Amino acid sequence: MNLKLAFSKQMPFHDLKVDYEFNAQITAIMGASGVGKSTLFQCISGLKPIDQGKIEFGELLFEDTSIALRLPASERKIGYLFQNLALFPNLNVFENIAFGLKVNKTTRKNKEAIERQVRYISDYLQISHLLYSSVQKLSGGEKQRVAMARAMIVNPRLLLLDEPFNGLDEETRFICMDLVREMARDFDIPVIFVTHYRSEAQMLTDEILRLKGGQLEKD
Repeated sequence: MNLKLAFSKQMPFHDLKVDYEFNAQITAIMGASGVGKSTLFQCISGLKPIDQGKIEFGELLFEDTSIALRLPASERKIGYLFQNLALFPNLNVFENIAFGLKVNKTTRKNKEAIERQVRYISDYLQISHLLYSSVQKLSGGEKQRVAMARAMIVNPRLLLLDEPFNGLDEETRFICMDLVREMARDFDIPVIFVTHYRSEAQMLTDEILRLKGGQLEKD
C-alpha cells in the first residue's frame, strides 16, 4: 500500500500523533470508542485538515503542512464507507451509487459513461436488480453493498471502511467480510477498516493495529 502517516491532530481530550507506514493489502484498526479512529480516517481522506506533518500515498503527497500543501478530498480518490453508511434517503440506489461521479469534477462524465460504471460495479456486487429501488426499503446487507458500490465507483486508490459490519446479523456479516476480501483482491486496492471485534480483524488480515493514546501501534 505504502500509505505513510506522520502527523498530529488536536482532539478534545487528547491529540492524535500518528507515525506509521501501511504496507498490507488489508489492515484492521481497533480501539476504544472516542480514541480518534473516525478522525484518523477523516484526516486521511481529506475531510479534516491535519495540524502538523504530512500524509503520503506512494509518490503522491496528500498533505504537508511544511509547504502549505493540502489536496482536497476530491483529488485524493479515496473510497470512504461511513459508519452510518450515509446513504441519501431521497435518492434511489442508482442515484446513490452515481452520486460521486456526478459531483466530482475530476470524474464527472456523460450519462452513458456513468451508467456503464454503475452497471459494472452493481453487477459485481450483485445489486443490479435493486438499481431503481428506494434505499429505505433495502435490508442491512443490501444497504451495505450500495454503500460499497458508491465508495468504489470512483476507482479509488484506497478504501476506508469505518465499522463496515456494524449492526449486521452474523450471516450477513460473514458475507460482507468475504466481499471486502474479494474486492481487495479483484481490484488490487488497499483497505483499512475499523472494528471493535478481534474476530473480524483476524478473519480479514494479519495486520492488526490499535489506536491508543492517540498513537497507532501493533496489536
